[in-house]
Amino acid sequence: MKVIVRDEVYGDLDRIHAWIAKDRPAIADSVIDRILDSAEYLGWFPNMGHRGRVPGTHEWIVKGLPFIIVYEVYGERNELIITAIFHGAQDR
Repeated sequence: MKVIVRDEVYGDLDRIHAWIAKDRPAIADSVIDRILDSAEYLGWFPNMGHRGRVPGTHEWIVKGLPFIIVYEVYGERNELIITAIFHGAQDR
């Protein structure tokens, strides 16, 4: 499946990067890379995530990290759209 990242998700990633970089600047880039790698992996296995809190979405917890990828699957278009990425402790 083609993985599409909505523009607003890059804002989520920028906020995550800035938050990590405050205390651990050396790992901020690698955390973002791991999140994006997980998003690409979902393109191969779109049904791995569980049903999302918002109807029509799925959620996937990034392995080893406290971040959740929210996405929608459009099988007829062969697309997986990333709609949000956030820290699991956030009240969403």
